[in-house]
Amino acid sequence: MMLAPNLPAEEMEAFKEKVASIMETGGAKLVRFEDWGRRRLAYPVRKEMFGHYLLYDFQGSPELSSELERNLKIDEKVFKYLTLVLDKKFTDEDLARAKENLLAEAARREAEKAKAAEAAEARLAEGRDEEDDDDEAADVAGEDE
Repeated sequence: MMLAPNLPAEEMEAFKEKVASIMETGGAKLVRFEDWGRRRLAYPVRKEMFGHYLLYDFQGSPELSSELERNLKIDEKVFKYLTLVLDKKFTDEDLARAKENLLAEAARREAEKAKAAEAAEARLAEGRDEEDDDDEAADVAGEDE
């Protein structure tokens, strides 16, 4: 879903609660929710160059999708939305497997971020060491003169 970018935090939370209540009423099982935040758009939508993105990955009936879409069409805060049917025969075992895969992927991404941060720190420390060496070399050269 893409929402208006300038929504106050209270309205954003109210919208999330509204979607959660619709899903709960419809008997949905939430697989994943991600708040991607404010992102720049490739082209203006309703004269806005930014949008606030939310991702809901859920298991539910076609009636739930229809009800959710009906509510999204009515809500003025919603700029765009997209509903995809990924698998018509999605079982509870598939749900558990999907959650495990998502958790493993999130752990892998966190490990990559930590590794990248460590590498960046090492490069910074290396750069400082080289600067210190350069300063010491300049000091020694200055003493020789």
